[in-house]
Amino acid sequence: MGHRPAWFLLLAVSAGCQSLASVETPSESAAEASAARELWEQGQDAMRRGQPDKAIACYEQSLAVDASLAQAHLSLAATYLELGNEAAACPHLGMYVEARPNEGMLRAHYAELLFRLNKPNEAREQFTRYMADAQEQGEPASSSLIHCHSRLMEIAQKENDAYAEHLNRGIGLLLLARARVAVDDPGGDQDREGLLCKAAAELALARLEQPDEARPCWYLHEVWSQLAQRQPADRWLREADTAAPFSSLTPAEQRGLQLACACRAAETPRK
Repeated sequence: MGHRPAWFLLLAVSAGCQSLASVETPSESAAEASAARELWEQGQDAMRRGQPDKAIACYEQSLAVDASLAQAHLSLAATYLELGNEAAACPHLGMYVEARPNEGMLRAHYAELLFRLNKPNEAREQFTRYMADAQEQGEPASSSLIHCHSRLMEIAQKENDAYAEHLNRGIGLLLLARARVAVDDPGGDQDREGLLCKAAAELALARLEQPDEARPCWYLHEVWSQLAQRQPADRWLREADTAAPFSSLTPAEQRGLQLACACRAAETPRK
């Protein structure tokens, strides 16, 4: 069946473990819901027996009975991935993510699948949505965010989008530098400072490409704050605050900017 993606097991576990009760809507009859669930379970049993073709038929029949059965789309995606058919898996994984938008890791897998299938516009949209959600999780999502920015940088390179390329490389380097803090390495501080300086250079180039955008300024503030350089950090904070009303910032970035501005205002002596 070929080499399975590293994230196939996550799909398979999700397909086998999640409850179906939440997918029934008030407009569905109890008989339809029961029939769709029975067909889905038959598909699961077929997969356990090593009969993917039969499983696909059962999942498709369950969707014919209940088109809103999101779990059947996830199971179809997992089965097609088991067969090595990423193109067939992609739309089903997309329909599942649309139905269950809060399942961030599956959105990340969907974005990666779109990237592998050379669908840059769709992949960029999903990586961007995942990024905004992952920022809300803080430190636990840092490694996945680094990968996300790496992919966005690759897409930008292919599309000759210098702004997005420099921006995402810069943010990725900043996140990597933060991740190095947790590593017990005698030379880690020097390595971290080197990453932060590289991040500052990339973000400055992004700023030159799009002078009116707030995101390069906000992350330049973050970089210089990490380097304990108050004067440039404050300068970029002011620039970010000025540009923010006319820029696209994620909710987490907006909150971070507002909090940083409030802290600076509180520290400024009144005349």
